[in-house]
Amino acid sequence: MHRTHVRSQRPETESRSGRGLLEVALVAGRTVVTRARAGNPLKLLAPRPRSPVAWVYTTTFGGGMLAGDITDLEVHVGAGATCVMSTQSATKVYKSLDGHHSKQILRGTVADGGTLVLTPDPVTCFDGALYEQEQRFEVEPGGTLLAIDQLTSGRRERGERWAFTSYRSRLDVFHAREHVLADALHLDPMDGALDAPHRMGRFNCLAIVAMIGKRLSKISRALVEEIGKLPLEPQAPVLEVASPISCGAVLRVLGTTPERVERRLRERLLFLGDLLGETPWARKW
Repeated sequence: MHRTHVRSQRPETESRSGRGLLEVALVAGRTVVTRARAGNPLKLLAPRPRSPVAWVYTTTFGGGMLAGDITDLEVHVGAGATCVMSTQSATKVYKSLDGHHSKQILRGTVADGGTLVLTPDPVTCFDGALYEQEQRFEVEPGGTLLAIDQLTSGRRERGERWAFTSYRSRLDVFHAREHVLADALHLDPMDGALDAPHRMGRFNCLAIVAMIGKRLSKISRALVEEIGKLPLEPQAPVLEVASPISCGAVLRVLGTTPERVERRLRERLLFLGDLLGETPWARKW
């Protein structure tokens, strides 16, 4: 059952900070979860594996984040291990009436030969929501990281389009101790209407995909080359650009609907089926 706006208001001095830890390792040819713990409001779900890959889903009690909720998760992928992390559904961020932010922190390390794939559903901020997120990954020279981050305009069907109060996001990736990616986004109506043509305009979803590491090097180069050859169509329902970095690529996608962005990501990331044995979306719908 979803929480209502009434319950999304938290007393001024009350907040919840949920810390979590996830460790996966290669054991007898399979990736297994060796340590997992989470505190309210964070939950970790690790279904029994049916493949050599570990699949873990993050969620929160109540299916969303109230003002004052904080989750702080550490993820460690061991040498040779492969872990897929996703969410049960979109991360809903409820309205803040007292100025408290909702915040998610994710810190990950990927050892030599390890692979971490993050495919969460989009963040959806309600009218008046205050949200922050920080993601930091340290990937050893032989490690691989693919991380997706998505944001929607909100609950369009309820007339809430880019109606949140503030959204802040920071993504940092280190590969072989080199800071290869620093991506920051701050959306705040104080800087101008978010739905203005020079800002989000007609688009209702944006996504960034970081592809880092040796296992993705050829795929990254091919993706950059393929997208670079596409003709520019300013009024297209989906716009995308791929930028090379020293150890991979960064893909950015804008779409008029979240469904269009989701379809484009699935098309671009079909190779995950070969990498993981199945695509991350096969277990959802």
